[in-house]
Amino acid sequence: MKKLLTFVLTVMLACLFLDKVGGSDMHMQFNGDDIDGPLEWLFGLVFAGGGLLIAAIAVVCAAIVAGVVLAGVGVVLIAAVALCVVLALALSTPVLLPLLIPVAIVWLIVSRNRKQTQARQHSL
Repeated sequence: MKKLLTFVLTVMLACLFLDKVGGSDMHMQFNGDDIDGPLEWLFGLVFAGGGLLIAAIAVVCAAIVAGVVLAGVGVVLIAAVALCVVLALALSTPVLLPLLIPVAIVWLIVSRNRKQTQARQHSL
């Protein structure tokens, strides 16, 4: 980073001492006065860099706002999907009742066997 900064500063100082960096038809006016020579290039570079800095800040702010908005929309969508699942289960309960009876019987048997196994381990 130090080498890049040194190079940039060297180029800017060289541009200050040279009459023109390259042939260009750019004309810059500052407070109604026409600026030419190395200051024209320096002012153009500074103002263009300032514009790029403002654009970068605007893009970062837009990305943050978009992230917050999309995260909020995602939470709402997840809540809507969860509500639909609960509604679907509530509507399908009468259909699932014949299936739930054997599941409940198996659950009771397994739970009874587990309690007996735990009681034997505690008594030893």
